[in-house]
Amino acid sequence: MTSRRDFLRTAGFAVGGAVAGTPSTPLQAAETLTDYASHTSDGRDVTVTSTGGQRIRITAYGGCIVRVRYARAGETFFADDRYEMVDPAAHAGMGGSLSVQESSDALTISTAPDAGIRVVLRKNPLRISFYRKGDGTLLAGEDATHSMSWDGENNSIVRQTFVPPPSSERFVKAGHGFMGRAPRVDRTGDIVAHNYGVAANRSEQSPAIVQLYLSSRGYAIFVNSTFDTSFNFGNGGVYEFWSDDHNTAGVRPQMDYFVIKGPQFAKLLDRYTQLTGRPRFPGLAIFGLQMSDKNFPTVSDQNWWVDKITELRDKGFPLDLQVHDNRWRAGSGGWNGSWFEFDAQRWPDPAGFKRWADENGIITSLDYNRNNSSLMAGWRPGPPPGYSFQPADIARVSENESVPDWSNPATRAWVWDVFWTKALNPALGFPGDALWLDEPDELGPIPFDAVAANGQRWSELRNAYFLYLLKATGQEGWDARIGPGRRPWIFSRGATAGQQRYGHLWTGDTQSTYGEMQQQIRGMLNAGLGGFPYANVDGGGHNGNPIPPDMYRNWVAAWGALSPIWRPHGYGDALVLGQRASRWPTDQPAAESDDFLRYSRLRYTLLPYLYTIAHAAHATGMPMARAMVVDHQYNAMAYAHDQQYMWGPSVLVMPVTTGTDGATQRVWLPAGETWYDFWTDAKNVGSDSAEKAYVTRPGEIIMYVRSGAILPRYRYAQSTAFVDKTHLELDVYTGKDGAFSLYEDDGVSEEHRTAAARGVTDLAYTDSTRTVVVDHPVGTYRDAPAERRYVVRYHGLSGPIGMQVLDQPPLPAFTSETAAILAGRGQSWDATRRILSVVTPSIGVRTGGTVAATVKPSGQPFPAVTGPAVYGAEEATLSGVVIGSRHRGYTGYGYTDYTTATGDYIEWTVDVAVAGTHTLTFRYANGGNASRPLAITVDGVTAAAAQPFPPTSGWATWTTTSLTTSLPAGAVRIRATATGASGGNIDCLSVQPG
Repeated sequence: MTSRRDFLRTAGFAVGGAVAGTPSTPLQAAETLTDYASHTSDGRDVTVTSTGGQRIRITAYGGCIVRVRYARAGETFFADDRYEMVDPAAHAGMGGSLSVQESSDALTISTAPDAGIRVVLRKNPLRISFYRKGDGTLLAGEDATHSMSWDGENNSIVRQTFVPPPSSERFVKAGHGFMGRAPRVDRTGDIVAHNYGVAANRSEQSPAIVQLYLSSRGYAIFVNSTFDTSFNFGNGGVYEFWSDDHNTAGVRPQMDYFVIKGPQFAKLLDRYTQLTGRPRFPGLAIFGLQMSDKNFPTVSDQNWWVDKITELRDKGFPLDLQVHDNRWRAGSGGWNGSWFEFDAQRWPDPAGFKRWADENGIITSLDYNRNNSSLMAGWRPGPPPGYSFQPADIARVSENESVPDWSNPATRAWVWDVFWTKALNPALGFPGDALWLDEPDELGPIPFDAVAANGQRWSELRNAYFLYLLKATGQEGWDARIGPGRRPWIFSRGATAGQQRYGHLWTGDTQSTYGEMQQQIRGMLNAGLGGFPYANVDGGGHNGNPIPPDMYRNWVAAWGALSPIWRPHGYGDALVLGQRASRWPTDQPAAESDDFLRYSRLRYTLLPYLYTIAHAAHATGMPMARAMVVDHQYNAMAYAHDQQYMWGPSVLVMPVTTGTDGATQRVWLPAGETWYDFWTDAKNVGSDSAEKAYVTRPGEIIMYVRSGAILPRYRYAQSTAFVDKTHLELDVYTGKDGAFSLYEDDGVSEEHRTAAARGVTDLAYTDSTRTVVVDHPVGTYRDAPAERRYVVRYHGLSGPIGMQVLDQPPLPAFTSETAAILAGRGQSWDATRRILSVVTPSIGVRTGGTVAATVKPSGQPFPAVTGPAVYGAEEATLSGVVIGSRHRGYTGYGYTDYTTATGDYIEWTVDVAVAGTHTLTFRYANGGNASRPLAITVDGVTAAAAQPFPPTSGWATWTTTSLTTSLPAGAVRIRATATGASGGNIDCLSVQPG
């Protein structure tokens, strides 16, 4: 007997995420459009009727998008709301108009703008072609033998076939196959299908079903159908796409697609996300580090989380999002047998934890597993009035007692009611800031002809299944009940086009191999091309523990930190497999832990840049991690280099996907630019004919910055809740003029949707005069800084030059950037890294966009260097002392916080050039009511038995205390030891002769 799976393969259906071949020979002759009979127009729609009664309708959506629909004789066009991939508001809201010119052999139908689209519909027989209106360039079109048709058994397939493309045309398919995998970004010559799976096992997880593709010729096509859809981009000389209902009873698919004109890929993505909905903008905390308890499935309870987070923070690591896997849930606390509700034993006081989390800058995501639905409050089995399908239709589904039908509004209301009453109602005071929706992608065995609550067959509903779930939780749940005061973060395993309006996706239970890592890089890029710029992966892969040390460093740490969402997560009990199976950096050996901290500092300091490109993704559809083809769609090199990407407009990133120390990866640096090696500042001239050979080592991701770039940075903080926006750093890469518009908002609410409730600060650099201009922001937001200090770092200079701020006197020079900050203003030259740092005084912030600061050469030589050598406390040797960043105003990467034990100490090793008397100055904060003295020793000899550290009136109020002592030349150990219950918070030590 032929198996169902074999039948799907021979029918050309996507098994395993790609089509095995073209559809089989139809069982009846294909029907195509006959000759023109008549047409009508209402200014936006043009409807043409053939002599056979078939109809084609062309509709304007704005000036650069046209929708094309076909109906057989006797059919009516589907209603606009049949599919919700297109934002319902876009059908009327995008407007547009069409003009029609008729000749004896054709209708010429045009959108209004000069740069719009011209559609030519030839009459006999009816055949369609699409052109750029401005210059008449053909985009795609039919001829007598290539056209739209109805074929397959009982006309179960609708097919649009165009004339084969020119050999130079390249195609990029948005979305990705199962588990986020993509064999390449360039799909020219391929047959591609991204549809819901059919397998009864877990091999077909997490497709991103986005029936959109982009052409290098400057147009995109989006197929508006949730029937299984496939694309042929030139395989066998064929250029076509088709939708298939697998010969199920009832409604047949209709050909319905949008032609979008760019010509730039950026414009195509902007217009596509205008049509289907802008990606939902997450809060600032979502772009911080996210860690889960997956590797501790038998011990992770409320106390474990408090201890684990405290351990992480005490060692200087960041954390923003606590990711719950299963154990928080009532019942078994496992994957099965537990349900969406805090367990009374493992989580006795969720509200108490929430208060602790708020104080410590932690937000929480809660997971829902589809397979446990029947255990949740109020579940009703069966079809309406139940929340599921007919029992016979789900008989072969795993955990078939729990198969929600998300097309049913009652089912959607039920699941949100559980989420609300068990966790998310603010009146409960429970943690719950995000939702993780797991395993809605394992219903492949449902028969295609099963009928859903909305009346559609499974053949039509399945590709919309993810979207309906996200609609339930995003629009109908979160927005309706929680409202605009708090932004949601909702992600599911799998996605449907349009879902980005409500939430996002991750790529499922991936493998821990470098081959998988390469696939996930491409999947990230393809998701971004399809409206999902915040898609994320299990950092390090899900299945494969413990992973090798090099993979932890290359994937969990390096690529994770330079991905849109950083969420290390993997399967395996660390208590059984050993600590290395844990994804937590505090469980790793020194090399892995050190790399994780290094990339933590990189990501968190780059938050203003990262958050700006994240907002651009929301506002315009531009991916955060954008495939090289986005900026270079006409360049063949871009299509050949899909293991690298642009991280925003300025930074090129290529993850290291080998564990071999000294292996070579070949990176493409586009021509027309000078590229700085991010790690060394070495300059490289871009080329479109040659690649750069990059010798890799474990833990080093390949990064380049283009000349003219301005990278804004904050000081490092261990939570986005602790970020100090009164201090803004600007890394300027000289060699070319540059500009950047920094985006900021309150990071929490939906107020950002109003232009007046966000701040945009324009930054500009003029290379010929070495001048940086910082404007005051346009707009403001809750808790915006009232004043700001700017630190401008010039990269690529041959030597130091004297600088000034505005028209003030020339700035003094100091031993280091930190010394200049402590002095209130100044400049410093790092001869090793060849970076000139300029520190402005604090400047009052006012809105309106006028100039806040101008940093420029003073016309005088770089002055003589003065000031102390400064050593950060967080970089010293610590014993019983932890690192903190909650209280703002520190320098460097944080401050140190003494615990309650006498004998805890901080020990610096300082370099003393000349022996003699020196002043030691400690910068500290003491928010207590009494002095907290410390014993100060020099190379073990007491310099002060009880150096006073008096109260400073607050933990964010910093001052200094000093002592004078004799220091020998060379490396000298200076130790500050607690002599009572606790010391103050220590920021840094300054050492100055005299």
